[in-house]
Amino acid sequence: MATVTKRVFVRIIALFTMIVLFVGSSFMATSFTPAQPAHTQLDSYIVQAASVVQAEQAVHEAGGVVTQHLTIINGVAADLNPSAIAALQTHPTIRITPNRTVYPSSEPQSERTAQLVAESTDNQETLTNGYVLYPAAASGVNNLHEQKVRTRKTECKDNRVITYNDYEERELRGWGVTVAIVDTGLMRMASSGDWKKGPNNTLFAENSGRCIVYRNFVGNPNTTGNNSVDDNGHGTHVLSTIADNREVKLAGNNSNATPVGVAPQTNLFVARALGRDGSGTYVDVIEAIEWIVQSRDTYNIRVLNLSLYAPVSGPYWADPLNQAVMKAWQAGIVVVVAAGNEGPEAGTITVPGNVPYVISVGGIKSGRYTVDGIDELASYSSRGPTESAFVKPDVLIPATRTIAPMPDNGDLSQDVKEGMLVETASVDLKIGSPHHKHNYYQLSGTSMASAQVSGVAALILQANPDLTNDQVKYRLMGTARPAWNEETDQPLYSIWEQGAGLVDAQAALFGSTTETANLGMDIATDLNIEGGVHYWGYTTWDEATGEFRLLDPDTNELLAVWDGGNRSWSGGNRSWSGGNRSWSGSDSLWAGSDRNWSNVVDVPSAGGAALAGGIVDDEEIFNEPSQVFTVYMPYIVKR
Repeated sequence: MATVTKRVFVRIIALFTMIVLFVGSSFMATSFTPAQPAHTQLDSYIVQAASVVQAEQAVHEAGGVVTQHLTIINGVAADLNPSAIAALQTHPTIRITPNRTVYPSSEPQSERTAQLVAESTDNQETLTNGYVLYPAAASGVNNLHEQKVRTRKTECKDNRVITYNDYEERELRGWGVTVAIVDTGLMRMASSGDWKKGPNNTLFAENSGRCIVYRNFVGNPNTTGNNSVDDNGHGTHVLSTIADNREVKLAGNNSNATPVGVAPQTNLFVARALGRDGSGTYVDVIEAIEWIVQSRDTYNIRVLNLSLYAPVSGPYWADPLNQAVMKAWQAGIVVVVAAGNEGPEAGTITVPGNVPYVISVGGIKSGRYTVDGIDELASYSSRGPTESAFVKPDVLIPATRTIAPMPDNGDLSQDVKEGMLVETASVDLKIGSPHHKHNYYQLSGTSMASAQVSGVAALILQANPDLTNDQVKYRLMGTARPAWNEETDQPLYSIWEQGAGLVDAQAALFGSTTETANLGMDIATDLNIEGGVHYWGYTTWDEATGEFRLLDPDTNELLAVWDGGNRSWSGGNRSWSGGNRSWSGSDSLWAGSDRNWSNVVDVPSAGGAALAGGIVDDEEIFNEPSQVFTVYMPYIVKR
């Protein structure tokens, strides 16, 4: 049973110690800052205080230079030299964090790319008899698009989305719901005349009841220009997964043609915050999220898709990017994020997928692409638990070899193998025309997974516009279908691997539950870094057996056990059996948490970390934080 190696456990202990030190030292960034002469080193940091004004004043007094205001997290971006950093670290009410790098969640770091491509092109896969997995088919909504539902009337007009109290019958395609996307941008349109200039350097386009808003946050914010741009391709693929209206015929399907995208009539709110190489910065992504939150009412933004990730470097609640994401959830937006592509090891959920409030999505390989024709958990999909002991991912959806367009001159398309090219066709956004025909590529990753669930969330909100984000999350999880072994009557994958299970779009759309996720947690107090209450999940670690354990918070019944190993299931009668068998029916498991850091973890002073009766100090691991951050620390929590 004890398959977690000693080395992994030491890394877990080391990260726990690092996080405790991080908390006990008021979030100062000493361990991240090399000691160099002031005139040779100038780095970008996020400086937070009780207000933006106080943060800005502190930076000026320390000799730093403020580059951007980040009102959403009571902070500023600043260029600091070591002397300024040292001065700010002595300030009792100031927190400084490096301006870290963010990556897209379909193309992991270089050492993982080969594994991802190998999974996508495995020569043991079936040829699928010409079947291609367009997003609408992968998510199971292609047969629902023709259904009509009672839809709230909306109108794109005067650079805004006007929502009325009247209703009309419309096809289930996301009408009236605006989905925001923070990514590498949007393909160039054929004519800049398709766009109108809006406030804050935005571009706005509308036609036939749909509208698109675009804004650039990369580099000079005044460089949006007269046309959209995506010189990487990831953003176009993600956006089209959600909303491409091009109709296709599915092989072996005698029904009418179906749109490529999951929600092909949603309004789109596009923030380009990742650059040509696919990477971005905390500051740019946070600024984009702030714009989205500020624009929520003007454009009826109900869903935010974040197909991106960063390594975990501390508790979820202390991370500035996570704080911005939590602010978006607090504003009522359904935030859907990629769980990460760092699987199959345990504890590999990334930022912002480790935020307990949001919907974190993992990926499966569709049975269309497996030897035995049965869906499998994708090896790249990140596993839980999170650094704060929460069960993640929340749900799964097919994400391997998802077909959508990318600009052929983008950096990402240059890296994709020719075998992943499916076709060349005209993308249909129902507004103007893209610059030319685009190649449709197969991409794998939790980027594609989160995009599909964002589309499903938009459909749910078209049919049920009064649902809150917590209710949408509960409905998605409560109707999900876990993978089950019918012969043993046991789950095929642990709850930390598959969450609530495979999304059942039809059940989520037409269900009647209005129950709420995240009960027991107060996001307002969680956002109060200095004096708030920060939450802890129900995962525990049994050191004697080397197992993760999950107890029902209401009955104390043991619901799940996992040794953290990657399992390959062969034989047996497998199925995605339905939500009625979800983890002994524990509704409280999906509700939230009533445990918090103060009643689970003793946070000592910065002088040392009290852990299991002793002090842990592994300098070799502490000097390699990127290695430490691949495995998280909830495993050492004991009952």
